[in-house]
Amino acid sequence: MKRVVLLLAVLVACRGSARSTTPRPPEHEPPVHQGPQPHITWKKVSSPDDVPREPPAVGTYRVHMIDVGTGLAILLQGHDFNLLYDGGTNDPGEKPLRVLSYLALAIGPSGDDTCVAKGDVAPTQRLPLDHVVLSHPHLDHGSALDLVVHCYDVKQVWDSGRVNDAAFYRDFLTAVAASQTASYHTAADVPSDHVVGVKGAEIKIARWERFSEDDTVRLGEAATFTILHAEAKKLPDPNQNSLVITVELGGARVLLVGDAESGERRDPADAPGDVEQFLLDHHATAVRADILQVGHHGSKTSSRRAFLAAVRPHLALVSSGPKLYGKVTLPDPEVIEELKRDGAEVLRTDDRDRDCPVEHRIGGDTGPGGCDSYMITIEPAAR
Repeated sequence: MKRVVLLLAVLVACRGSARSTTPRPPEHEPPVHQGPQPHITWKKVSSPDDVPREPPAVGTYRVHMIDVGTGLAILLQGHDFNLLYDGGTNDPGEKPLRVLSYLALAIGPSGDDTCVAKGDVAPTQRLPLDHVVLSHPHLDHGSALDLVVHCYDVKQVWDSGRVNDAAFYRDFLTAVAASQTASYHTAADVPSDHVVGVKGAEIKIARWERFSEDDTVRLGEAATFTILHAEAKKLPDPNQNSLVITVELGGARVLLVGDAESGERRDPADAPGDVEQFLLDHHATAVRADILQVGHHGSKTSSRRAFLAAVRPHLALVSSGPKLYGKVTLPDPEVIEELKRDGAEVLRTDDRDRDCPVEHRIGGDTGPGGCDSYMITIEPAAR
């Protein structure tokens, strides 16, 4: 077999310029897909002008890592679909600003006056959003999703089904129940009365279906996602319920893991455990990906060396901010070094954190976030 040459992209120094990484795994590692490999480029999104207002061309896809500060929000787009994986932050005062402002740029403004920052012009239309996925019920992953479901005509909602008795989760499910368009999917058995109790509220969700591990969902032309980990029962930490999906976008693969962990905070060289070990045991081939959303914001609870070796990403997406997780600010430097050691290019939303130009921030000028988002473009291989 001929030696596969890794093509190195030229990194352009100016802000907002595109970087390129054409996936070429080492000789001993099979590519994600056989045949011509797609062309993958990325650029930093530092202002509204950096976000395209039109959907991608046919055969082209975009992956947006939205800078929400201390949290996670990933938007995937094809010419015929949009999927939002998580949408939340732990930073105070940010709820409607970061996620909804970015969606208004990438998809279009939608909803009513509650869907924009105070003083902004209210949308005059309602737009569809095909899929919303909540990886697990923690505030930093779901705090904005009630507004997303309220503001857009969401078609499909995917949730682990693990109940967290928290106000944000109650509000999210209340919005799903009130939606005229959303069908709700969980890994939990659907109760006969379609009612779930959260934070003192009894919420009835009429359109509720159960999904299972290994289910594959069509997104659009040449685009699907497959569920690799789905657990609804109440485990000690909702991170253990993280809904892990692998997304096929043309000839590229994206692995979204939420806060899937290996256990306690340990050095990346330690043996994997928990969800990461489950994925290695049951989906060792399927976790191989071009693009990885790094687990738990780059914490040492995730990203064990053996797991990263199975994924072998070309791009590693780290979404984090200044708020402490326990006693630490994420990401952990040991995880970043491990990713780089494996040859991944690491993109981080906390590059500038608080040193962000107020006049260009997406979602307003309060708190962290809204500055260092990233847009990855996946194009077909050259013929």
